Amino acid sequence: MGGVSGIEVLGAVFAALLGASVGSFLGVALDRVPRGESLGGRSQCVCGAQIAARDNIPVVGYLMRRGRARCCGARIPWWYLAIEVAGAAVGVGVFLVATG
Repeated sequence: MGGVSGIEVLGAVFAALLGASVGSFLGVALDRVPRGESLGGRSQCVCGAQIAARDNIPVVGYLMRRGRARCCGARIPWWYLAIEVAGAAVGVGVFLVATG
C-alpha cells in the first residue's frame, strides 16, 4: 500500500533539524557580519548576557520563550524564527527530492 516508513520519517526529521540549524547560523551571520562582528563565540543577548544552550535550539527555543530573551525579556526579532523555519522547510524539501 505504499505507506511512509519509519526510516523516511526519521530522515525527514533529521533534514528539518539540519536545515533549521543552517538557518539559525545564517540568521546569526546576517546579524553579525554587517556590523563587522565575528561568527565565532557564544551567542549573546542585546543586554550582553550569554545565551544558554537550551535557549539556542532552533525554532523550539524561540517558541518556548515566546520570542523574548530569558535574561532581560527583550524581544527577539521575528525574522530569526522565519529563517530557521525556512531552513527546516528547505531541508525537508531537499530530502524529499533526493529520496524521490
